[in-house]
Amino acid sequence: MSTAKWKFTLAYSNDITGDVVEALRASGFGVLESETVAEALMETTELGIAIKKDSDIDPHLLYQNLTNIGMTVRWWNQPAA
Repeated sequence: MSTAKWKFTLAYSNDITGDVVEALRASGFGVLESETVAEALMETTELGIAIKKDSDIDPHLLYQNLTNIGMTVRWWNQPAA
């Protein structure tokens, strides 16, 4: 089992033009996970998350989906292109 993780910081603002839960779900998060992350974002406005690299969540899709709805996303260990 891999312990390596993708690390992100998500920042919620009033400029978000889409549904955070839908963006998370489209990236591979489960229903409950998506709702929990979205709720935490609304409460704190900035949230650090770590995703196991061997999970079903696609980090590239996650980054794309969240930036597409206007969320500020920092991917700390994004691989070089």
